[in-house]
Amino acid sequence: MKLTPALAYEKLRQDADSMNKIILNKDGKWYHVYDWSAWLLKTVVCTEEMQQARGDAKPLAVSHCNTKTGDYVMAGFPLESVAKYIPEYIDMNEMEEGDLCISIALPDELAALTPEEMTAAYEEWKQAQPLKENRKSVRQITSGDTKPAALARSGVFGIISEVLSYPVEQKTPAENIEFISQMKQRIVSLL
Repeated sequence: MKLTPALAYEKLRQDADSMNKIILNKDGKWYHVYDWSAWLLKTVVCTEEMQQARGDAKPLAVSHCNTKTGDYVMAGFPLESVAKYIPEYIDMNEMEEGDLCISIALPDELAALTPEEMTAAYEEWKQAQPLKENRKSVRQITSGDTKPAALARSGVFGIISEVLSYPVEQKTPAENIEFISQMKQRIVSLL
């Protein structure tokens, strides 16, 4: 399921029957869980304490993302890791496009809450998750002896400018072969 319909589906939880469902959205070789499903996964099924107790090297991470239309929380894991992250469940149903709907048993303290109280607990957890920084940054190259300009000249662009400015006609064949060899070595060092 794509992100927008997956987020819309997560907001449809209004009755007691939908409060214990985790929706796994298949995305290539990964399952992603959003909002309410991510909350259930991280606070009920696959808690930090549980992962530490079984010796997981890296706990399941949650990202709190901000978009133009709002914010959402998500977590993800490989398709083959469902049993690792959701070891116990009541029922599992396959949905469209390989998505899964998994019903879990809620702990007594959550099961005793009304849907409104559960929603408040979810919202509190969601707001406690740190916002993920937007990594789309614009790289500026300025003139002069600044570091970004030096970095741009030191890579592929630097090699291209050296090749373009090399006076092939004025050099001997041996010098040309040596120059080409040096350029090949610099290109290989970039790979």
